[in-house]
Amino acid sequence: MLSDVRVIELSAPPTMMAGRILADLGADVIVVEPPGGARGRRLEPFLDDQPGLERSLTWQALNRGKRAITLDLDQDDGRALLADLGRGAALVLEADASVPVRFPETVVRCRITSFLSTGAKADYAASDLIVMAASGVPGITGHPDRPPLFYPVPQSIMEAGAEAAIAALAALWARDNDGLGQAIEVPARLAAMMSALSVPIVVPAGNPGLQRAPARQKLAGVSLPGMFACQDGYVLISFAFGPAFGPMTQRLMQWAVEQGCLEARFGTLDWPTAPQQAEKGSLTAADVQAVVDGIAALAARHTKAEFGASARRLGLLAAPLMDMRDIDVSPQYRERGLWSAPIALGPQGPAVADPARFAQFSNYTIDVKRPAPRLSQHTLEVLDKDLGLSPLEVQALFVHGII
Repeated sequence: MLSDVRVIELSAPPTMMAGRILADLGADVIVVEPPGGARGRRLEPFLDDQPGLERSLTWQALNRGKRAITLDLDQDDGRALLADLGRGAALVLEADASVPVRFPETVVRCRITSFLSTGAKADYAASDLIVMAASGVPGITGHPDRPPLFYPVPQSIMEAGAEAAIAALAALWARDNDGLGQAIEVPARLAAMMSALSVPIVVPAGNPGLQRAPARQKLAGVSLPGMFACQDGYVLISFAFGPAFGPMTQRLMQWAVEQGCLEARFGTLDWPTAPQQAEKGSLTAADVQAVVDGIAALAARHTKAEFGASARRLGLLAAPLMDMRDIDVSPQYRERGLWSAPIALGPQGPAVADPARFAQFSNYTIDVKRPAPRLSQHTLEVLDKDLGLSPLEVQALFVHGII
């Protein structure tokens, strides 16, 4: 799909996802690292919990399909080689401070920053915790009497990388039409705000302040949880009302009655109008709490797979909360071809399948062309075949620490 597109990725944690998406779409992505290795090689977790430059599972996941070279961009010769390499590129991906190298006007230059470089937060510290806190997402998670919940992985680099790939594709399309490159800035904070939907603009627009709570709604003063424990994990259940979604809640209650988890009267109650009944007092807090307890008992009787199958059969607003093991064995994902062919994790690592196919195309199949590159794996290949350097010149670059 992008087989005629060369991408130069000046490797940093925020660029890795963008480069991976473009590589998945067929681009020739060349990762440029300092001679000591990119920071992404030091990101946890590590294979068998043993750290090493070739053992980062984060690096393995986000750099497959790419080639890698080393260049010391703090030296003039390193920057000159990058400029030479950029003459054949369509796109340069970089993060934070822009490297002082001039590229042709036809090159798209996409820079991922933590915050907008001209905004009030331009000088803020750039940790994932701060970027995600500024996005507004953690402010609506967790319990109101506890600190906000944060992600167990560096989420901001994922959000920014995905948005950078979209921006880069749009710029490449424009380049196909006018022959010109352009400069793009993708702030990780703004990218992360997309997952908060309207949250960042609710309060500034004059609405009441948002409250963190385990449930998004209450009925008769009782919080309605969205997550319930089952035999092997958790299921997500939405209590919805009104003419469009209320019948789904009605069927949920009827199923709970059939399973012996609720009194029969709750199966015949008109659930689409439950909020109005609560306002009138005919549906009490004790009733709602009994329903919550009954649905908890219903979930506890089933496995995730059983609950999911019943939710599909009955047409409920409910689904199992899947972990990676569930996704691995899901017949639906297997049938849809989500997984790539097995590929090795490092030189002596195990071979694993990769959930690489984030999209299906009628004339292109996403697959992993090669595993994540080892440090400097393709330096000689690129300097020789792409830049035409002699073995003696390559040796001199190595001696002087440029590669």
